[in-house]
Amino acid sequence: MALRINTNVASINALNSLARTDKTQQTTLERLSTGLRINRASDDPSGFVISEKLRAQVSSLDQAVENSQNASNLLGTAEAALNEVNNLLIQIRDSVIFSLNSNSPDQIIAEQDAVDNAISAIDRIAQTTRFANRKLLDGSSEIRTASNFGSGIRGISVQNAQFAGVSSISLSINIQGVASRAGDVFASGASQVAFRSATTNSVLRLSGSKGTVDISLASGAGSQSFGSSVNAFTGVTGVYASAGKLYSADYGSDETVSVEVVEGSFNIGSGDTAFTNASAQMFDAGADATARVNGVLAAANGNELNINSDFFTGVVNLVDGASAGSATSFKLQKGGLVFQLNTQDDVSNRERIGIRNTSAATLGVATRTLPGQGSNTITLDGFLSSVKSGGTNDLSTNAENALRIVDKATEQITNTRAYLGAFQKQTIESNITSLTIARENLSSSLSDIRDLDFARETAELTRNQILFQAGTSVLSQANQLPQAVLALLQ
Repeated sequence: MALRINTNVASINALNSLARTDKTQQTTLERLSTGLRINRASDDPSGFVISEKLRAQVSSLDQAVENSQNASNLLGTAEAALNEVNNLLIQIRDSVIFSLNSNSPDQIIAEQDAVDNAISAIDRIAQTTRFANRKLLDGSSEIRTASNFGSGIRGISVQNAQFAGVSSISLSINIQGVASRAGDVFASGASQVAFRSATTNSVLRLSGSKGTVDISLASGAGSQSFGSSVNAFTGVTGVYASAGKLYSADYGSDETVSVEVVEGSFNIGSGDTAFTNASAQMFDAGADATARVNGVLAAANGNELNINSDFFTGVVNLVDGASAGSATSFKLQKGGLVFQLNTQDDVSNRERIGIRNTSAATLGVATRTLPGQGSNTITLDGFLSSVKSGGTNDLSTNAENALRIVDKATEQITNTRAYLGAFQKQTIESNITSLTIARENLSSSLSDIRDLDFARETAELTRNQILFQAGTSVLSQANQLPQAVLALLQ
């Protein structure tokens, strides 16, 4: 055994062990104070990389949940306002129905005042409904379309569009089959012919998609009398007459025209073919348009194309009498409300929807003029603003058509509410549920990697404390070993 003073190897070994124990003890104390197993990259490089990615993902999911909740609140604000518009439209309809039954001009004036105030309230709701600084119902939340529609398009209503990084979307429509009215009830072979004259006093039961009436014709009544009698009830039946022929006012397979001879008989066509009460009921139905949008067959109701694709959901109204085999197009431009519902920047993580303008000038449809009997014409539809005092469809001027306008406006509002409700429930709320579950699972994974097991770490702390005390004692003893040299010097 060698005794040295300058180099105490035993002391150095004890000191190194004590330093390692001290470092381990400091790491343990840091972990216990922070609650984290990984406080810096050197604690676990591979675990650090994974945990940082998971931290970012969990934080993004928190923000996505907040985005979705804000979107749900926004849609709830819009739906509540639209509910009030619905209530006002119901009140307007009550006033219109009352005016149809009233013979008192004073009462009609009073009801017109109520209608005017209700329409003004609708306009006010459209202009003032907002979520933070964003107006919702004044048209600024619509997805914009280029103003230069193709020649075969009357109007477009966009509910949803995904632009996928582009500034606009062009859609082409190929019209394969045109929509038609019902009305081919007086037929001779394959050709439609006209009512000619009543051979006796006759009663005809005329039915359309809206209702049924009985029309009385005197013996010898010609097509002029027949047309005037039919057109007097167009608002009730949905059927009109022109040049002795019958037509449904609207297009599509839901439109029907039927004639039944209740009493007497009449002739049709130049050959005076006779129909009597023994004849079979005459019936005809319209047809829906058939068209492909960007090659995909669209569902149609008359001239209304309902398009539901991955990048566009909405309604395209074709002009009446569009030609089969013709092609047209339109372009969508950005606008609407954009909701970032998940953590990535792509169309599958984001939704863009549009909310239609609900002002009185946009509720309803453009006026249609049907060719009536002789030089007379039949004017149908219009916008809600025309029901106000002095308008072409106010209660004193044309209450029957005002009822059609109010019903169309109500249909538009309820369809908008239905779409927003479905989007809120099926997209937003289900997305919140999905994100919450994903956040829970990812947080659990992050905890397994990054968080500290306190039971294990306190056991490690106890071990390190004992080792530190033992190391201190051993170092003290090692430092005393060179004193044995003094015995030799003595």
